[in-house]
Amino acid sequence: MQTILRSVLLFIFALVLFLHSDAQTQKYWVSFKNKDTAEYNFQTNLSKQTIVNRTLLNIPLNQFSDVPITNEYLNVLKQMDVEVIARSKWLNAVTAYLTSGKAAEIAALPFVKSVEPVNVYLVASAKDIKVDPLLMHPALKQMKALKFSEAGIDATGIKIGVIDAGFFKLNEDGATRYLVAEDKIRAQRDFIDPSRKDLILTSATSSDDHGRQVVRMIAGYDTSNKAQYGMGTNASFYLARTENGDHEYRGEEDMWIMAMEWMDSLGIRLISTSLGYAIKMDDPNDNYVQSEMDGKTARITKAAQIAFEQKGIFLVVSAGNEGDSNWRIISAPADAQGALSVGATNAEVWDKIDYSSIGPEALPYLKPNVSCFSPNGTSFSCPAVAGFVACLMRYDSTLTNVQLKNIMERSAHLYPYGNNFIGYGIPQADRAMALTKNINTDFGTAHLVHCAKKKYILTLDKPITREAVVFHKKNETIVVNIPFYKRKIMYLLNQQTLLIKKGKLKIIKPKGVARTTVAVDANMTVEIIWE
Repeated sequence: MQTILRSVLLFIFALVLFLHSDAQTQKYWVSFKNKDTAEYNFQTNLSKQTIVNRTLLNIPLNQFSDVPITNEYLNVLKQMDVEVIARSKWLNAVTAYLTSGKAAEIAALPFVKSVEPVNVYLVASAKDIKVDPLLMHPALKQMKALKFSEAGIDATGIKIGVIDAGFFKLNEDGATRYLVAEDKIRAQRDFIDPSRKDLILTSATSSDDHGRQVVRMIAGYDTSNKAQYGMGTNASFYLARTENGDHEYRGEEDMWIMAMEWMDSLGIRLISTSLGYAIKMDDPNDNYVQSEMDGKTARITKAAQIAFEQKGIFLVVSAGNEGDSNWRIISAPADAQGALSVGATNAEVWDKIDYSSIGPEALPYLKPNVSCFSPNGTSFSCPAVAGFVACLMRYDSTLTNVQLKNIMERSAHLYPYGNNFIGYGIPQADRAMALTKNINTDFGTAHLVHCAKKKYILTLDKPITREAVVFHKKNETIVVNIPFYKRKIMYLLNQQTLLIKKGKLKIIKPKGVARTTVAVDANMTVEIIWE
C-alpha cells in the first residue's frame, strides 16, 4: 500500500505545478473509502469502562466504526500540506481548510470517497448533597420529580456528558457549585481551542455561561434555599465546548462529533446537547433545506445515529427554537431516529410554546419525542429531561438505551397519541418507574373514541372547570394548520386551549381533520377519530 500511495503522491505533486488554485479556503469533509482493520484490537482501543458498558448491554465489542482512520491516508494529506482540523473514526472522515483546487486534488486520490464542503450553521445547546426541595422548577413539577425523590433516587454514579458552549462560573452558581466542590466535574475539554484546559474559571466568549445554565437544568440544587432545578443531582459530569460564541456562526459539527467520540471513549452512556444545525450560513446557498432534516443527511445526525445504534449511547437533544419562524421544523441532530428530541410546552397549560420547533411531516417516525416546560428555549427543556433519564438509569442500571427511549415515550402524558408539536408529551416519573417493571403497563389514562358526527361532547366524571389542550391532526401524528379569518386577518388553527365547563367540553370537527387529541390533564387524554 505504501508504494501505491507514494506513486499517487508523486503524480499529484507534478499535477499541482500546472494547476491554478483559488487562494480562498473553506472547511471540507474528506471521507475515506475503507480502513485498515488487520491490526485492530478492541482491547487496546476501547476503554475499560466502554468494554464494561458494551458487555452489560450486549453490544458488539468489535465494530468497524471503532477502527481508527488509516494512518497512511493521513500521512498523504500531511505531505500535501493539508492540516487536519478534526477527525471522526465513526464517519471515517476528517475536516480541513482547503482551496477549491486542493479539494479537487484530494478528491482524485484513489482512497478518498468524497470531498464535501462543511455547510452547517449552529443554532443556539466531599459529601453528596441531600435533596429535600422547598422550591422546584416548573418542569420538574410537570414530570413529577418528587416521585424519584420519594423513592430515594437521584443520579449518583451516573456519568453525564454535556456538549455545549463554555461552562463559565459553574463554581459560583448557587445551584451548581456543589458539583465543583464535590469533585463531580470529572473531565473537561475545549474542542474549539485545545490549548484551554479550564472551561469553568475562564471564558473565551460572552456565550460561555450557556453550558453552565444547561448543567443547572440537569443537576442544579441550591442548598441555601433548597431550590431544585434539575433531577440529575449528584451525577458526574464530562464537559465539552464545541461552540464559538464570538461569531454569528457559533460552532461546527465536526467539533461536536469529535466531542461525542471522546465521550464514548470514556464509557459515557448519557449525553445532553442543546445545540442544533439548520440555516443562516454566510452563503445562503449552503443552508440546509427542510427536506434534508430526514434523519440521514446531516453528518451530525449520522454520527448521532451511530452513537445510538452501535455504541449504546442515550442522546438527549433540543428540538430547536424555530417554531415561530419560516423554518418551523427541528434541526439536526434532533432528526436522528435514535436521539430523544425534546420540545417545549407552557407551564400550566401543556400546549406547545410558540418558539418550539415541530417535527417534519415527511419523517416516518415521531419528532420531537417528548417535551416539558422552558420559558427561554429548548436549550433548557432538553437538559431537564436529561436529568430525568439519569434518574431512570440510576433506578435500573440494566436498561439499554433502546429500552430507556421506549420508557421515556410511554411514560409521557399523551402516549400513545403523540403529535409533531410536543411528541408524546411530558414524561411522568411514577409511570417511568412502573414501566421498568412491565413495559406494557396500562395506566388507564388514554381513551379512544369514534365519532360519526361533526361534534363531540366530552363529559367528565367530575363537574370540574379547567382548560384542556386540543390538537387537531390530519392523521395519527401530524397537527394540521387550518386557516380561518378574524376581522379580515388570516390565522392558523392547529392547537387550542378550550375551557371545560362543569365537566363538559364541546369539540367541533374542523374541515380537513381526521383525528383530534384532547389532553384534559396529566391523567386523561382522549383521542377522537372522526368518521
